[in-house]
Amino acid sequence: MFEQVFFSGLALGSIYGLVALGFAVIFKATDVFNFAQGMFVVCGAYFAVTAMSILQLPFPLAILFIVGAAALLGVLIHMVLIQPLSGRPMLSVIMLTIALSIALRSIIEMVFGPQGRSLTTPLPTGVLMLGSVRISYLHLTAALVSWVCMAGFGLFFKFTSVGLLMRASADNHEAAVVSGVNVNTMNRLAWGIGSTLAAVGGLFLGQLQIASTELEGIGLLALPAVVIGGMQSIPGAIVGGLLVGIIEQMASTYISPKSSDIVIYVLLLLILMVRPWGLFGQRELGRV
Repeated sequence: MFEQVFFSGLALGSIYGLVALGFAVIFKATDVFNFAQGMFVVCGAYFAVTAMSILQLPFPLAILFIVGAAALLGVLIHMVLIQPLSGRPMLSVIMLTIALSIALRSIIEMVFGPQGRSLTTPLPTGVLMLGSVRISYLHLTAALVSWVCMAGFGLFFKFTSVGLLMRASADNHEAAVVSGVNVNTMNRLAWGIGSTLAAVGGLFLGQLQIASTELEGIGLLALPAVVIGGMQSIPGAIVGGLLVGIIEQMASTYISPKSSDIVIYVLLLLILMVRPWGLFGQRELGRV
């Protein structure tokens, strides 16, 4: 039983880690605490519904459609909403992302209706037996794809020229501007990446459960994940997502299905009291 619950939590945590990675990329690049990240997950699920059920695209083309639509959404949001607020107080930007989340929910419910949509893809849905442990092929596929995406973006940030420019602009905007880096372009790319990672998570969550606006609550578990791991830490976001997924499954199984949120947010509060910069974040010193 323990091994089964652990592997399920690990697979679910991999999706959370993917969404949290997108959140961390946006925050690290633009200093925006994006409360709309959960709705980006919902948008990804409905992009999948549009591609697979409405347009009936072949699966490879459907993946391109989902990724392209999600990236375009992130870039447009930065251009139209976030960039004009550059230099404004942080509270204004936070309130904007909350309003954006509400607006996206309303638009989706207007277009698709308030009822959820079932999502079917060619991804395997059987069960893999490892001794007495039953592992869903869909969970396993979600975990593998999430890890490939996380590893790919890790290599992108570390070894490509665009990734290096993004890291430079995130570390010091002023120095990047003086060095000739187009910071606005880097920020738009960060929002495109963040929304795309969330959309991939929405593709899997939409099939594991159902495509509905209720997925926003699941997607928002990326927030405690990224805070636990460290707001400025890309590896921390991944580890935080894995921890949240495992804790959620353990609490649901061994305590109560309603207890998982309590346990996760109690852990979040403890981390904030003991190590507010997160498990992998860097402590920032300030003069009082």
